[in-house]
Amino acid sequence: MKKILLTIALILLIPALSYGAAGVCTQSASEFSGGFVKITFACTGASTDGSIPNTALSTANLALVEGTHYLYRVTTYPTSGGTAPDAADVFVLDSAGQDLLGSVDGGTTANKGLNLIHPTLTKSAFPYEPTMGTFYTAPVNGSLTLKVSNQATISANYTIEMIFSR
Repeated sequence: MKKILLTIALILLIPALSYGAAGVCTQSASEFSGGFVKITFACTGASTDGSIPNTALSTANLALVEGTHYLYRVTTYPTSGGTAPDAADVFVLDSAGQDLLGSVDGGTTANKGLNLIHPTLTKSAFPYEPTMGTFYTAPVNGSLTLKVSNQATISANYTIEMIFSR
């Protein structure tokens, strides 16, 4: 009987151990005089592959900027004291799925978010419209979703800031 219980326990435990912790980004917001809002994503990659799930602005954070603000700049940097990330790509997707940093069809063509995450440096990008070939301030007219690709360092820690202006 003990062998059967031990076998059942191992069968249930081994799959749970193989999954590891999923990546996560926690959000916080700061409002500044002059109408600026900064939404900060403190991200930790998964313990299995370094990935994070696509992360939409929370309802409260979206309420701070929707219909009144424009995405002005996106800045990334490795979180102080954490595990350095790989160079990785950042996308800011609007409610229609358009990348406000300029990727075309989900690829990297014209993407100003390409390699925006760096293992040691702070880097910034501005919204970019690839059809017109110009930088612009992107109005927030619905949900925004943060997407990170090609970050494979297990449990990497990095911060992404979105700055919004009126």
